[in-house]
Amino acid sequence: MHISNSVIIVTGASAGIGRATAVSLAQRGANVVITARRQERLAALAAELEPYPGRCFLLAGDIGDTAFARELVAQTVREFGRVDVLVNNAGLGHQSALAAMPLADVQTIFNVNVLGLLAATQAAIPHMQQQGQGQIINVSSIVGQRPLPFSAMYCASKTAVNFLSRSLRMELRHDKITVTLVYPGLTTTEFADAKLGKPGANRFGMRGVAPERVAAKIATAIEKQKTEVYITPIDWAFTHLNRLFPRTVDWFVARAMKLASQP
Repeated sequence: MHISNSVIIVTGASAGIGRATAVSLAQRGANVVITARRQERLAALAAELEPYPGRCFLLAGDIGDTAFARELVAQTVREFGRVDVLVNNAGLGHQSALAAMPLADVQTIFNVNVLGLLAATQAAIPHMQQQGQGQIINVSSIVGQRPLPFSAMYCASKTAVNFLSRSLRMELRHDKITVTLVYPGLTTTEFADAKLGKPGANRFGMRGVAPERVAAKIATAIEKQKTEVYITPIDWAFTHLNRLFPRTVDWFVARAMKLASQP
């Protein structure tokens, strides 16, 4: 698929991976539809994208509201007449013990990470089928394949995204619609500061990769129609070693958390 002149929706575009992805795609000539809850952030991003060849359309709202998720796609089609790529990037994390986590927080995480993603996807599929092609990119996480303690519901939501995406890929294989999973590891964004429960920096004291690196991988996944994308070799190794040696990885994660908690 050519990025230039295509119509691409990016959710969670006000910061981090979403913002970097919107910039990367606009630089390549895409018409970018950006959405997030923070109107002022979107307006600043739209102004930044103005010099690039494609058009930018913004729509502020909460992707966890399924009615808004569907309206996002409908507005895109009304504005551009099509939707070529849907990048489901918006996500919400948490840091808390599962036994003490409020059920309201569980619902909020699943609304944003799973139900909103699904509602936008369901709205986009008929248009892509009518066009005869399209791509749905779901930004997951390596913790959807290898969970961490004190982030159980976030990990569970990303596992749901993984299996939803793989099932959908098989269902749509004859419609020329590619379903892509992107697995970022630790990334340097505002994500940790917006977590439910106990916000703050990552528990391992490690620096993540720049969001621009993830955005470049997403752009390549569009151009080459990739279906499974890891950002770094370490991310790939971490998830695959877990399948082979789960007890060893359990020990490693527990040890790393213990070291990180020491003054």
